[in-house]
Amino acid sequence: MIKTAKEQFLQKHNYQSLNIKAALFDMDGVLFNSMPLHAKAWVEALRKLGINFSEYEVYLNEGRTGFSTIDEQFLKQFGRHSTEQEQREIYAQKSAIFKSMPKPAPITGTLDIVKYLANNKIARLVVTGSGEETTLNRVAEHYPNLFDRKQMVTAHDVKLGKPHPEPYLMGLSKAQVAANEAIVIENAPLGIRAGVAAGIFTIGINTGILKREDLINAGADLVFDNMHEFLLSIEEIIH
Repeated sequence: MIKTAKEQFLQKHNYQSLNIKAALFDMDGVLFNSMPLHAKAWVEALRKLGINFSEYEVYLNEGRTGFSTIDEQFLKQFGRHSTEQEQREIYAQKSAIFKSMPKPAPITGTLDIVKYLANNKIARLVVTGSGEETTLNRVAEHYPNLFDRKQMVTAHDVKLGKPHPEPYLMGLSKAQVAANEAIVIENAPLGIRAGVAAGIFTIGINTGILKREDLINAGADLVFDNMHEFLLSIEEIIH
């Protein structure tokens, strides 16, 4: 399965080789089990405005910047764009709700994967559509000396969030590697689409409530049902 996926990837992008030097990690749902909390916060914040936004839809929209998510829902349900003031106020409400919730725990198995990559001299970067400083600051706490805060790509760094390839292209630039020298590790369809659009070998890990097909249909080169499955295969993927 892995050999076939790698061969298909090389043929699709007309690359000569896949020589992994960097791993680009999404944060929510990959490093931390924060998506259930984000989902509840979004649902509650938008419900106050009369916007129906289910938790499943939150997972499907994960990866967008907060402002983009708000604007998308205004267009769908009110037929107009949201104003910058509305975006700031609504996102502030959503953030306040999120911060009032328990701190999310790391995703089981991810630390072992990150340590394996570090031991094999593979650079590790965080590429997230989130701007939640509370979670960003906890990366150093739970993944000590494994990620460089200066090399993170967040909602504060990009103009175009996922599914646009900009975040992952910026990640490649910060890692100083080419697209065929990296892998993307994602749990969300929009993030997978962004990784694929950037020309990077993209791995989907279904850590949430989505259907496996949601990740496959987004174009993931490989899909695993949990981090343990990924860990068992990572040596073959990297080497």
